[in-house]
Amino acid sequence: MSTIRTLILGILNDQKPRHGYEVKQILESWNADKWANIGYGSIYFALKKMAEEGLLKILEDQEGKQDKTVYQITQAGSNDFMVMLRKQWLELKPSVDPFQVALTFMQYLPKNELLVALEHRADTWRHVIKTANRVLPVALKGMTLPKHIDENHRLVLAHYQTELDWIECAIEKVKKDELP
Repeated sequence: MSTIRTLILGILNDQKPRHGYEVKQILESWNADKWANIGYGSIYFALKKMAEEGLLKILEDQEGKQDKTVYQITQAGSNDFMVMLRKQWLELKPSVDPFQVALTFMQYLPKNELLVALEHRADTWRHVIKTANRVLPVALKGMTLPKHIDENHRLVLAHYQTELDWIECAIEKVKKDELP
């Protein structure tokens, strides 16, 4: 849960009280589900848990609606955020990718099936990259996202492109019987 905690505490670290829905909207505008491996449904659970832990405090809703909970970061929450932020800058933590697990056992697939699987994955990445390059500028047009969020999108696309490049090379190796 440290990723979702860092994201939520970071959003609230500007000391501006926010509804859970507003936190969710910010994360959605950043496409955080694509690069942070979070489920948007986990936001409300995390907010409630961090409030119970004293990292957030619950404020009265300024609009008078009782169905919306407003959260503000506490000093303990701000301190916790800074500790997690610094740790995440310095820590190299590989992500677990089911594709790499499948890759480990590629020798068990017949050559033609392996090529079909690799081609399918390459086609999928090409489509994702093409769509992202076409849709993101339109979707983000008029939004005032911080520059570092744009850089995050660029990093995600670079990861996608790197995997696509590797797959295209692997396809050639399989065709030449250099793999598996």
